[in-house]
Amino acid sequence: MQLRILLFAVVGVCLVFCIVAAVLVARFQPIARSYIVSALRERYNSDVELGDLRITMFPSVHAVGENLTLRFAGRPELPPMVRVRSFTIDADLVSFFRSPKRIGLLRLDGLEIHTPPKSTPATPADRAHAPASFDVSKIRFVLDEVLADGSVLSTTPSDPSKDPLVFRIPKLTLRSVGIGRPMTFVAKVENPEPPGLVDSEGEFGPWNSAQPSDTPLSGHYTFRDANLGVFKGIAGILSSDGKYQGTLAKLEVHGTTDVPDFALDTADHPIHLTTEFDATVDGTNGNTVLHPVRAHLGNSAFEVSGSIARGAAEKHKAIVLDARCAGGRLEDLLRLTVKGPQPITGRVGFHTSVKIPPGGASIADRLELDGTFALDGARFTDPDVESKIAGLSHRAQGDPKNHDPNVTADFKGAFHLRNGSLALPNLDFELPGAHITMTGGYGLRSGAIQFDGTVRLDAKVSQMTTGIKSLLLRPVDRIFERDGAGTVLPIRISGTRGDPKFTLDIGKILRRK
Repeated sequence: MQLRILLFAVVGVCLVFCIVAAVLVARFQPIARSYIVSALRERYNSDVELGDLRITMFPSVHAVGENLTLRFAGRPELPPMVRVRSFTIDADLVSFFRSPKRIGLLRLDGLEIHTPPKSTPATPADRAHAPASFDVSKIRFVLDEVLADGSVLSTTPSDPSKDPLVFRIPKLTLRSVGIGRPMTFVAKVENPEPPGLVDSEGEFGPWNSAQPSDTPLSGHYTFRDANLGVFKGIAGILSSDGKYQGTLAKLEVHGTTDVPDFALDTADHPIHLTTEFDATVDGTNGNTVLHPVRAHLGNSAFEVSGSIARGAAEKHKAIVLDARCAGGRLEDLLRLTVKGPQPITGRVGFHTSVKIPPGGASIADRLELDGTFALDGARFTDPDVESKIAGLSHRAQGDPKNHDPNVTADFKGAFHLRNGSLALPNLDFELPGAHITMTGGYGLRSGAIQFDGTVRLDAKVSQMTTGIKSLLLRPVDRIFERDGAGTVLPIRISGTRGDPKFTLDIGKILRRK
């Protein structure tokens, strides 16, 4: 009998406890909702919208929420700073009711983050919503761990005509290391162009609620198996490693890239390309400033600096760069652009502006170059061309019997590349005994050649041959002498790279006299 009374008493106490707990939880729901909204509004200086929220208190705190949105305060025209389809909160009772509240685990599903546009001068609305200062002692909650797999990060360009950059994040974990200190993170990010998976670890925060774009960010990354074929006209598989530090609006990045099989479709000759670079990246709009990139193409070293900016109404990027090379190998550069064997070798130096406008055509056809170059110790690889060049040099020195093919040439001049056509408006070509000036152009894809110019030779016409021919040509020496040179000849080069044709412009000679 006493046992039965005891059991009824225990059951009664449990029922009363459950009823009281249910009443407390029911009354706590609106309080908790209000607390979450106000805490988020204060912490992130944002306008907060929250859909459904359900909370259980025992044996630990567990909350499930839906349709959470944080908007930039006073900026209703911008996309939401954060949108979450659903979230769950788990915390133990003791930690949850301390100050600041400590949340053991926050899981976010369907997280979308829109980085703010680059900072602009504060408006009255900005000043009205911005907190006076950041006070660590006023932090109302701490997140021990955040799991946000399947998130999406988008930039918000200052120019509304530009498309945002979108990064999908299959894996994202953040962990707290202390109040008012950055959170550590581990992430896998899908890079949109070139496509590939970036693994990154680092620190993020503390969040700057007054200027979100000034929130600190640092870490290191690895990028593997990025297919450059997404850029029309380029081939190769890229790998990259690096580290970064700064803010969302200004990240300083130092890294390296490696492309063992880099190629352009104008030639389809793979060559090893490596770079070491320093860059400033604006995470709010995707703009990148290079300063500089130190590159190695085959056996040639050169430097590239400049900027990669977003195209105003294009999905691609407009690229404007400055490239310098002090002592590269011409054959490395020709390997990228010339089909078949390289026709000439030598030491090359150049300085050029590089522009790749937006568009859907091959990069080789969009590429625009304006610069100068110098080529020293050039040798022609075709035996027939090499023999003709050597013969010209020997005759120009008045030594027609010499058949030594070991003759090198020096070139210098300006160049302009547009629509796959290379213009050389003032090409200088130096051989022992000869100075050639030419103007013309060359088609990268077609191989078509068209040049007009003048050959100045040390020797007179009669000195370029022997025997009876030399005697017969002496009367015409005066026709070709000019300005201190033994012989001056107007010439034309036409045909193709593989079959050049050299002709004298006789009409010009006669008109000259």
